[in-house]
Amino acid sequence: MKASPKGNERSAYMLALGRRLRILRERRGLTQDACGRVAGVGPDVISRLENGRYTSPGLRTLLRVSQGLGVRLAELLPDGPEPARGDAAARQRISRQLARAEPKELELIESLISAVLQQRR
Repeated sequence: MKASPKGNERSAYMLALGRRLRILRERRGLTQDACGRVAGVGPDVISRLENGRYTSPGLRTLLRVSQGLGVRLAELLPDGPEPARGDAAARQRISRQLARAEPKELELIESLISAVLQQRR
């Protein structure tokens, strides 16, 4: 019995999602176990997603994984924008955190950044 074209498309999509997940996870230096912990899911979920064996993950699962990795859900999905690389990814994560900060916290963050950058000199 042959798989239907829709089944093949879904399978290809899930494999592409798994590749993106693995890339994002490895860029952050996380094992599947650590990724599962920060995402609030089991490491088996991460493994099955990466290997394309999780054929219909729920939105909540995908949101948890993307949030655990510190990326927008769209970056995890194969038809979304390419995942940001290295420096760009770190700058995006910092920018998202800064957007959540209160004015007093921004002052403290600015002081911390200045202190860190002055150490380079």
